[in-house]
Amino acid sequence: MAHPHRFGTAIEQAGGIPVKRLWPALLPELRQFPESEREQALQRARDTSLDVIELVGMAVGLVVVTALTKYSVPDPSMASRFALALINFAVAMPLLVAVLGPFHLRRLRRGLRTQLQNRGRR
Repeated sequence: MAHPHRFGTAIEQAGGIPVKRLWPALLPELRQFPESEREQALQRARDTSLDVIELVGMAVGLVVVTALTKYSVPDPSMASRFALALINFAVAMPLLVAVLGPFHLRRLRRGLRTQLQNRGRR
């Protein structure tokens, strides 16, 4: 099965162990799982579908970031276009993380809460 939303996995691979230590701070629900089950619980939470609020919020956030990073090129040379594109990318990436990240965390937290509720019903 393809997983189009591997934001958390990509961050973990880039950051390694320090990011794994950060997850319990960002996702308080994760602390309620035994240490040995946390990775699996996080993986199941990543498989949680986005809800309407998250989808709309991410769409609006993407439009806002796109509008903020829109630029015009006064000089049509290839070098200036390339330099502006790199600067635009450097500005857009942190903005995207800041705007879209909370929706990703909301989905993960919702997935973890669902798992905890299902555990309580057993």
